Amino acid sequence: MMLGKPGASGAPFRILPLPDTHPPQISDGPVALLRTIGAAGLRHKGRLAIWVALCLAAAAAYVRTTPPTYTAAATVLLEPRRQVPSAAREIAAPSSLDLNAADSELQVIRSERLLSTVFDALALRDHPELGPQPPGPLQMLTSRVRAALRNVWAVSTGAAAQPGAEASLRVDPRRNAFENFARRFSARRVGQSYVLEIAYSSADPELPARVANAAASAYLLQSVAFKADAARSGAEFLQGRLDALATQVQAANAAVRSGALPAQPIPDADARIIGAAQAPLGPSAPRGSLIMAFAGVFGLLGGVFVAALVSVFDRRVRRPGDLVRETGLSCLAVIPEIAGRHRQARASVSDSAMLVTREHAGSFAAAIRDLGVAIEIAWAASRSEGSPVVAIGSWRAGAGASLLTMNLAQLLNHRGRQVSVFSADASPTRGEDGGPVGPSLTDVIASGSTVQAAFANVDGVRLLPIHSAMPQLNRFVDFRDPRAGLIITQARQRGEVLIDLPPLGESSDAVALATHADIVVLVAAEGATTYDELNDALGVLQRAGITVIGAVINRGRS
Repeated sequence: MMLGKPGASGAPFRILPLPDTHPPQISDGPVALLRTIGAAGLRHKGRLAIWVALCLAAAAAYVRTTPPTYTAAATVLLEPRRQVPSAAREIAAPSSLDLNAADSELQVIRSERLLSTVFDALALRDHPELGPQPPGPLQMLTSRVRAALRNVWAVSTGAAAQPGAEASLRVDPRRNAFENFARRFSARRVGQSYVLEIAYSSADPELPARVANAAASAYLLQSVAFKADAARSGAEFLQGRLDALATQVQAANAAVRSGALPAQPIPDADARIIGAAQAPLGPSAPRGSLIMAFAGVFGLLGGVFVAALVSVFDRRVRRPGDLVRETGLSCLAVIPEIAGRHRQARASVSDSAMLVTREHAGSFAAAIRDLGVAIEIAWAASRSEGSPVVAIGSWRAGAGASLLTMNLAQLLNHRGRQVSVFSADASPTRGEDGGPVGPSLTDVIASGSTVQAAFANVDGVRLLPIHSAMPQLNRFVDFRDPRAGLIITQARQRGEVLIDLPPLGESSDAVALATHADIVVLVAAEGATTYDELNDALGVLQRAGITVIGAVINRGRS
């Protein structure tokens, strides 16, 4: 098959189908991983941008719909426990603070007893924020599911609903408000120091400071009240000591009720308040800028990760380098999509053959020319003489094998070559002389006679349909019949011969026809054909002893 002299058009070869003597080096490691992730991100950049925009929109909606939360904190410094002398002349021994005392005092601050004192002193039982809240969509859904399951269980077991069941499930309003209050309260140790931070969060900007200061005062009250009780029960303490402790108890108690700090020092509390809770100047949550930044980073990284993960498991043909690595086939050419996939699929035989001659089909025509040159180089490398019979096929229909066959034939025809095409996807309406079309290849084989095949004329290309218009003949014909080889040989004597194979994955007719060809070219549609399908097609042809020189990526968009 003389497809034209290499380089006759003056343009250098862009694709060389000769097999490499050294296999390509497959790079691994972090650099290859980053390259794969970057390529996946660029391939799905449109979807990635939409995903990031959706994440930012969701974050903005969350920030706008979430009510602001204000937080205030009071800090307490623990001090060594004061030892009171039992007599006037007795000197108290110096004391030290245990390293584990801070953790113990944290549990005291978090105890239900202290929180109840603050809760009752500030009269928070009827605070609207701590009352029952309307259930959210998820809670409503789960409650309905539970109710439906209870009804189903009652019906299945025959048990009647107890009238007091709902009443027994009701929660005490004070208990419910106290639990909501405790969830908003927090106490922690600042680093490894003896400083304790007492904080409270609320949607009311004035309430957090009152609660934090009241909790700090309650902690002092609890400590000094214990000493006052011990002083009253011990005869060894003087009345002055009792009066001093009683004054400190009164000051701490008043501070708890007012939600403020004591008006006078409380030295016997073994703790000292070093920072009063102040009314917050702004909400502590939600942090809009932080949430938006997190949403943007999460959307970008999550989208890139998903794109890379999809690319790892995506077995569809996309790049020539991956084609060589996954199948071992050389990429003969990458044919761009000229008029859209659906438009090409609906085009007639004549229209499909004329795509290569359109004025705006420069890249498409160049790719078809590259395909012809690649076939010529591969045939020359086999040291064979004469013109080869080239079969072009795909595993499934719709990959564009017929389109490429007809345009390659039209390109050769414009170079002055006589081209005969055996097409599996052609229904010509006129014969070679303009009269009615003759029998197809199937009709000639099924006739059992030496009827001469009548080729149709499609813009200068001799075209013979492979299948018959009668479906019953197509079911029983055997394309390995010598008459099929005779017709192909006669066409070969007149010039170039191209065979448009039926889909390899649908019937064995394609393999039978391919046995009459010298070389076979497989067609893969970018983003549609998988490497597994190419490997299946390659395996079927190689088991039949057919030479496959490479593959073509059709409808390339990258």
